[in-house]
Amino acid sequence: MRSFVVLLMCLGSAPALLAGEPTAADQVIKVAREDNQVMDHLDYLVNNIGARLTGSDNDIKACEWAKAEFEKWGLSNAKLEEAGSFPVEFNRGPWHGKMTAPEELKLEFGTPAWSAGTRGAVSGKAMLAPTSLEGVKAEDYKGAWILNSRQAGRRGRAAQQQGREVQNFLRDAGVAGFISASRGKYITIGGRSPRSFDDLPTVPRITLLQTQWNKIKEHIDAGKEVELTFDIRNHFEEGPAVYYNATAEIPGTDLADECVIIGGHIDSWDGATGTTDNGCGVAVAMEAARLLMEAGVRPRRTIKFQLWSGEEQGLLGSRAWIDRNPDQLEKISGVFVYDGGPNAIAAINSTREMEPDFRKVFAPVMELDKDMPFRIDVSDQLSSGAGSDHASFLQKGIPGFFWTQEGRADWRHGIHTQFDTYDLAIPEYMKHSATVVALAALGVANLDKKLSRENIRTGRGGGGGGRRMGVFLDGVTVDELVPDGVAAKAGVKSGDIFLSIDGAKIENRRGLVRAIAGGEARKKVKLRRGAKEVEVLFEWAEELKKKKEAEKKKKPTIIL
Repeated sequence: MRSFVVLLMCLGSAPALLAGEPTAADQVIKVAREDNQVMDHLDYLVNNIGARLTGSDNDIKACEWAKAEFEKWGLSNAKLEEAGSFPVEFNRGPWHGKMTAPEELKLEFGTPAWSAGTRGAVSGKAMLAPTSLEGVKAEDYKGAWILNSRQAGRRGRAAQQQGREVQNFLRDAGVAGFISASRGKYITIGGRSPRSFDDLPTVPRITLLQTQWNKIKEHIDAGKEVELTFDIRNHFEEGPAVYYNATAEIPGTDLADECVIIGGHIDSWDGATGTTDNGCGVAVAMEAARLLMEAGVRPRRTIKFQLWSGEEQGLLGSRAWIDRNPDQLEKISGVFVYDGGPNAIAAINSTREMEPDFRKVFAPVMELDKDMPFRIDVSDQLSSGAGSDHASFLQKGIPGFFWTQEGRADWRHGIHTQFDTYDLAIPEYMKHSATVVALAALGVANLDKKLSRENIRTGRGGGGGGRRMGVFLDGVTVDELVPDGVAAKAGVKSGDIFLSIDGAKIENRRGLVRAIAGGEARKKVKLRRGAKEVEVLFEWAEELKKKKEAEKKKKPTIIL
């Protein structure tokens, strides 16, 4: 029997096991229980390196660190792959603000990525933005900090045009900067890279905690002079600002030319340290790699670990990898992406065709922890569900999975906000999730065949939610629009609130994401705009075109 085992190993197949010997999954679980290091990875990533805006120094530093860790653990082919570049590099330094009159108050605020900063501390009086330019003198506003109206994005088209004219006038007048109120307690960070180094923003745009914005306005309304000081160290450098994907692999044996991909995005917004989104996912993927190496597994298929940059700007890293590796797409069995924050992995979506294989793959997970049960959610079709890098693969007909996560953490509290710091992570959830991902990678790698590709919904153009619509969301409220996106073309405005899609009521962000991801490529959308309700039509032109072409190809039915 022993000589037979040696023969199999020499042939490159998975090693046989004597009766009663621990399986490879048992070995992974043993290592995970005795020496789980997922929180160490997260600690270094978010507390030592920090926020990782795509193309920033920290983004590159994080990729270099991940590559070095992969090499240290003995993974093969660890490297950085260039995924793209921006014309301008942006790095955020410290930021401080305070009200010095009529009272002392430390201000809590943020600025968008790629936003102008100040040249040292800049003091000036706070003033309300004028509603029109009639009778307005430029010299009256020079050096002032301008409070933007909270209703500015919710007015009619003519009023919005007038608002832009006022903003341009004030900018040219030499104001110190513009201050908008946050929505509630959350200061949401987004932003877009300038088109060129000659097109840099010149005036800071600040999002101030809503309660503090209200206090400043109350002082102004009461006739009191308000003095504000801001020191915002935002730094630009001429590009190209290159961003990378960090990748490595555990080579397979008899099916080495096929692969399983374990991934997550390594970039983050930079209003905090990027723990929920997506430091947790990076730490889990990396620990899954370490656990498999430490357990000494020899999978049949190659297991690839891919940490993509540019996810927040539209799944840029994963799309770049797909575009540059067309010959590998047919060889991928499945792609598993962790991007759901600090809660524990609780389920995986599956088609009916995949279910028998998933029952085998996740058998060890079912018994892993009675306090964190696991299930397989079976449906007729596999679609993106949430907008992350798995959607890039689904678009190509490759099985892509976004883990369902459950637990006591409120993932909304951290995602893209000033609260997204290390303390949000829950160690027992993180350790459990890393173990689940390692077992999933091993199980799918060792299946006799690749996962079924039947009933995969393709053509979603980058997943559901904000990216699919071309908006940045604050809950179900439109915070910012991407020029030429589906929402902008439909006439959606900043500040609009989603009420329903194709008649289905929208109650939360998750429901909105699901409604956008599913169904037809033309949707009736009802919004609240100020006191009014408006209806617009969302159309995904490329999908409509494909559908029309497919219908043309159908042979006509001949009735005799």
